[in-house]
Amino acid sequence: MLNEIIRSTIPIGEVNETLGKMLINRAGLWPRLPVYAYRHNQEYRTISWQEFIQDLMNLVAFFDSRGIGKGERIAVFSPNSYAMLVWEMAALSLGAVSVPIFAGYDSSDVDYILSHAEPSALLVEGTDRLEQVKACGNSTHIGTLVTSSVKDSPGIDFDHCIANRDINRVSQIIDAVEPGDVCFIQYTSGTTGAPKGVMLTHRNILSQRLSQEKIWNIPNGSRFLSYLPWHHSYGGLFERFTALYHGATLYAEDSLGKDLNRLMENWQLVKPSHFFSVPKIYRSLVTEARLKPGLGDALFHPGFKFLFTAAAPLPSECRDFFKEYNIPIYEGWGLTETSPTVTFVQPGCQKDPRYVGEPIPGCEIKIAQDGEILVKGPNVMKGYYKAPQKTAAALDQEGWLHTGDLGEISGEGLRLKCRKDGIFKLSNGEKVSAGQIEEILTDDSSLISHAVVAGSGENFVCALLFPNFRYLEAWAHEKNRELPRGNDLAIDKEIGDCFIAEVAKKMKDLKPSFLRVKAFVIIPEELTIKNGGLTPSLKVIRHQVRKRNRNWLDAIYSPAEHREQQKYIIEMTTVYNNIKINNNYQEEDYHARI
Repeated sequence: MLNEIIRSTIPIGEVNETLGKMLINRAGLWPRLPVYAYRHNQEYRTISWQEFIQDLMNLVAFFDSRGIGKGERIAVFSPNSYAMLVWEMAALSLGAVSVPIFAGYDSSDVDYILSHAEPSALLVEGTDRLEQVKACGNSTHIGTLVTSSVKDSPGIDFDHCIANRDINRVSQIIDAVEPGDVCFIQYTSGTTGAPKGVMLTHRNILSQRLSQEKIWNIPNGSRFLSYLPWHHSYGGLFERFTALYHGATLYAEDSLGKDLNRLMENWQLVKPSHFFSVPKIYRSLVTEARLKPGLGDALFHPGFKFLFTAAAPLPSECRDFFKEYNIPIYEGWGLTETSPTVTFVQPGCQKDPRYVGEPIPGCEIKIAQDGEILVKGPNVMKGYYKAPQKTAAALDQEGWLHTGDLGEISGEGLRLKCRKDGIFKLSNGEKVSAGQIEEILTDDSSLISHAVVAGSGENFVCALLFPNFRYLEAWAHEKNRELPRGNDLAIDKEIGDCFIAEVAKKMKDLKPSFLRVKAFVIIPEELTIKNGGLTPSLKVIRHQVRKRNRNWLDAIYSPAEHREQQKYIIEMTTVYNNIKINNNYQEEDYHARI
C-alpha cells in the first residue's frame, strides 16, 4: 500500500557508544574467551579477547606514532585474517575510517579505490597483492604501507606494528570518538556501474546490534564458521559484528567458501552453532548432501542453532532440505547503505520467497508512488563519499533512503518485486522484470545454476543458462556416459531435452505469456568473480554477462546473420504450442511428450 509506513513496535533506544568502547567492554567481560580461530594443519588455534585487545591497542599506538588520526582513511587489501581483524578494529577505535578492498580485485579495481579513498595507510596481505598495489598509479600517496605474509617487503611488517608499545594515550584517543563519526567507507559491488563509497557511522553499525539483541539470543561462546568476505557488508558488518558484540568466536573458513570439500571438512572440525551464507553456497551444500547420504547428519549436529541467509531468495529445494533436519532459517534483506539489515524473516514465517519479513527494531519502511522501497532509521548511511549528487538522489530531505528496489507491503510484511534497473521493455512496449524470470528459472532447480534474461527492444524474451556442473557430472556418472565439454554440451540431445523440460516446467504457469523465455542457449561455463560474472557477494552482474555473451544474444535475435551458431540455440515456441498443460498435468507424461 502506497504511503503506508510499517515499523517494529520494539524500541531500541539511543546509541551512546562507539565501536572501540564496545570492543574494550567485551574484552573486559570475556578476557579468556576466544574471539578468533584459524586452522593450522588438522586443528583450529584460538586467540583470546585479552590477546586481541592488547594487539588492537598497540596498533592504535602505532597509528598515533605515525601521525595518523581521527577521520583519516586506513585501507586494507587482504582476505579475511587475524591481521585484517585487528587492523580494521584498531582503525575504528582510533576514530579513523576503514576502507576494506576485496582480496580478489585486480589492479584496476584496487587503483580506483585507492584513487577515490586516498588512504593514509594500507595493509596488504601476500606478495601477489603487493605486486598489484605496486602496479597502481594511485598508491604513491600512501604514507604508511604495512604488509603481512610478504618476504623482503618494502613496507613495515604487521607483527612489528602490534609489538608492545606505550599505550598511555590510547584510552584518551578512543574516548574522543563520537557515535556519529564515520567509521567505514564500504564500496558497493558495482552491479550497475562504478562502485560507490558508502559512508557508515559507529551509530549505524551499533544500532544494528541493539536491534539484534531485542529479537535474537546468541550466547557468548557460540561458534561461527566464517567465510563471507569482510570487505562486504554481509560478512564484514553483519556477521563479524554480530560475533564481536555477542561474544561468538569467528572460526576462519580457510577455503573462503570456494572449496566445498574443504568447507565441509572445516565444518566438521568446528561444529558451528551458527552459519551465515548466501543461496549459492546453500545450494551447493544441499546438492552434495543429496548425493552423499549421511552428510546432512554430520553437518547439522545437535548443537547447531540456526542458519542465516541473505543476498537473494533461498531456493525452495534448500528450504525443504533444512526443514527435514528441523534447522531454523533466518532470512534478511538490506543494503550496504543500511548497515546492512532492514528486515528479518523469523523461522517458520516464510510463505513466499519474495517476502522478506518485517522491519527490524528502529527501522521504518514505506513504498513510493513509483513502487520503490524507501527506508528510514539509525542504520541508514551518512551518504556516498565524494558524491554529493548521488547522495542527494538516494537520500531525500526527510531522511528516506531510496533503495532502488521495487516492492509492496501486505499483512505478511515487505514483498520484493525486482530492482528498478532490472526492468526492460519489449518492442511492443510490454515491461519485463529480468530478476523475476531469472528467479523462476533457478528456484528449486538442480540443473540451472544461474540464468540471465535479455530482450530489451526485442519482440520476445530469451535467456543465457549456466548449468550446475556438479549435478550434471553426477547425472552423467549415473548414466555411465561422458559429459560433453564446451559448446558440445548445448547440442547433446539428452542434455538439451533435460533443459527444455526444465525451462518449460518453470515457464508453464507464467502469465502473461510474453514473459516466457522463447529461446535460450546453454553457456558451458560457471559464473565466477574472476570472470566478471559475479560480484564479491556472489550476485550476478547482469550487464557484464550480457556483454560477455553478446555473440549468443546476436545469434538469438539475428539468426540469418549467425547461421553457424543456430545449432546451439534452443527455441521454445513449438514446445509451448505442442504441450497441452491442464489440471491433470503429470510431469512424467510431460517429459515423455518432449
